[in-house]
Amino acid sequence: MSRLATQLVALAVLLVLPTASRGSAAGMAGAPPGVEATPAPLWLSGPDGQPRFLLGASYQGPADRAWRGDYWAWWADDRFDAALVGADFDRAVTGGMNAIRIFVQRELLQDVREDVWWKLDAVVEQATRRSLGLIVVFGDYNEPRIERVARTSATIAARYRGNPTILGYEIRNEPDFWVIQSARYPTAARPALQGTLLVKTYGERAARHYTDAFRQQDEGKRGPLAIPEWFSDEDTYYLHNNWLHSYALSQEASAWATANGRADVEFYAAPEAARWSTFLQVLDAGYAAWLEPQVRLIREADPAARITVGHHDALMASLPANRQLDFVTWHAYPTAGRAGHDFYARTLGALRALHPDRPVLLGEFGYRASERDERAVAHDEAAVLLRLYADGFAGGLKWLLTDTRDGTDSMGAFRMDGSARPIVDATREIGRLAGAAPSSSMSFAIREDARGGLCYAFRSDTVTLAGGACPP
Repeated sequence: MSRLATQLVALAVLLVLPTASRGSAAGMAGAPPGVEATPAPLWLSGPDGQPRFLLGASYQGPADRAWRGDYWAWWADDRFDAALVGADFDRAVTGGMNAIRIFVQRELLQDVREDVWWKLDAVVEQATRRSLGLIVVFGDYNEPRIERVARTSATIAARYRGNPTILGYEIRNEPDFWVIQSARYPTAARPALQGTLLVKTYGERAARHYTDAFRQQDEGKRGPLAIPEWFSDEDTYYLHNNWLHSYALSQEASAWATANGRADVEFYAAPEAARWSTFLQVLDAGYAAWLEPQVRLIREADPAARITVGHHDALMASLPANRQLDFVTWHAYPTAGRAGHDFYARTLGALRALHPDRPVLLGEFGYRASERDERAVAHDEAAVLLRLYADGFAGGLKWLLTDTRDGTDSMGAFRMDGSARPIVDATREIGRLAGAAPSSSMSFAIREDARGGLCYAFRSDTVTLAGGACPP
């Protein structure tokens, strides 16, 4: 390969080549023989009713209006601007994207409770005009009462019943063990997860005097493990111990996965996890009870609604109760490079093995442009998206569509001023690929170059997309 060709590949995020150049592309990417993709991808239907590979991003509003103080504030009356939202959606479309993920947060929650719809209606209309599908995230606010969250979610689902722009509803963004355990359940009978069984089975990890003291500390009042005011001191003792057991279990799963080259989500069904069977059964029953009223009320409001949960916790994602959902969503932010790329592949593959009849979506991923060169970031993100497509997954949604927080949150496909980062060059090409009928033959191959960077090649019947500068 010529020196000029090597330089071109090194500078390009993606190099687009016709099928006839397949051998040349493999040489430029330095890729080994590809692994054939899943023959029949499991995708969600888009606004046109046709299955589509979801290519898009989460959205927190126009860049300079997204964040106020300590919370996402773009739904506030003094910040919301439908024209600015439309401009952002135009950027998404020109970047090849077909899906946007939005959140029900503080001011929008208040609107829904007061039957005020002009803002959410405007966002749905802006998306509809551009054939962008929406995933709407419920419960992205502090409300432990499951039934109250479910009623609000069902009100939104009823409002947009049968609307093809709504690709799906996400019950919650990244619930973990503590969210499920500290919830207020709608029935008088509390789940075993909020009882004494787990401590009696697995022993004490924190003495009563410690949990009493923890409750009085700032972390116990306002931190991520804040003790709800309706918990008695005895509740606090048992539930804090339960959480410590969940942490130990998750650490054991990660150690097992690292030692065996597997995904954390696979541990919970492995023989090595047998001693945790009671814990897993109790947690699954509690999670099922947490899901049930939310899923039921949404389905009553819109029987055709597609429901998911935005998982980032392997323990929660592994539970059988996830079968109540219509598609599986996973969020991950591993380190850049081959190890991080393989982490995506292992975990998503394991989730598909757990749920072979459901689409599996990478609902959040990405890297900060402030921490690495923007082209290197785009290079790694493009590799993730191409592998998702080649392997038949439902899609990938980048965090975020635009930068926020005065540019300090630099994970956007677009900068604060609306200019495109290099990843948009890649999503535009991948969008063209995803907009056509799936190829009957697709493969993806990847390896590291001498400096630890990725080089890869996607191949189909009609096109090769290559990135990187490995020698042939």
